[in-house]
Amino acid sequence: MAAAKKDYKTLQAELDTALSELQSGELDIDQAVKLYEQGMQLIKELEKQLKIAENKVKKVQAEFGQE
Repeated sequence: MAAAKKDYKTLQAELDTALSELQSGELDIDQAVKLYEQGMQLIKELEKQLKIAENKVKKVQAEFGQE
């Protein structure tokens, strides 16, 4: 069963947590690399959601002739 899609706010909170943990300096190298990979995946998903939102705004603007 696929995981439910997370909203932007949830993804941002997860990224903030990951960044805080990385900045703490208390992780061993393996944990840091794993957390870095997770952070990059979160960034990718956040960018994807931003692009979708941008496209929706452009579509609405086009419908109202406001490009």
